[in-house]
Amino acid sequence: MASNGFTHESTVNESIEWYTPPEVFEALGLTFDLDPCSPGPGNSFVPTRKHYTIVDDGLTSPWEGTVWVNPPYGPHTPVWLNKLAEHGDGIALVFSRTDTRWFQEAAATAGALCFISSRVRFFKGSTTERGGSPGAGSVLIAYGEKAVEALKASGLGVVVEVAATRPALSLVAA
Repeated sequence: MASNGFTHESTVNESIEWYTPPEVFEALGLTFDLDPCSPGPGNSFVPTRKHYTIVDDGLTSPWEGTVWVNPPYGPHTPVWLNKLAEHGDGIALVFSRTDTRWFQEAAATAGALCFISSRVRFFKGSTTERGGSPGAGSVLIAYGEKAVEALKASGLGVVVEVAATRPALSLVAA
């Protein structure tokens, strides 16, 4: 059957562990100070000085410096984005679900958004096996001048700077 450019892909996955590929970090050109959603040192491609794993509970542990957030996808994504917005320095990678309330609220508080020009082929729970094409495009959401400049220089996709930011809102799933 021929595709007309629109496909439906299941949103049901056997794992919430999907690692960001190294080419995203190469394009950003940053070394992050913290990855609060890390599988641990040596188990991901994130160039970072400090890792919090699930044992450390990166959501409740203190954040410092420029933070990389590839949150567990699902109902808690807005909580992670709210923490990054409050922190004010870093980049989050999430699905580009522009029709959800959490996305609209995160976009309104960010410094810039980068709509990645192709589907990100994440690594499936390890640094050795890529998964298939995800069911949606991805967006990088930047807070703070250093993160915004990295998005603008990355060449990863269309970058939109937010004209006026508002105080961070409590993000809830739509």
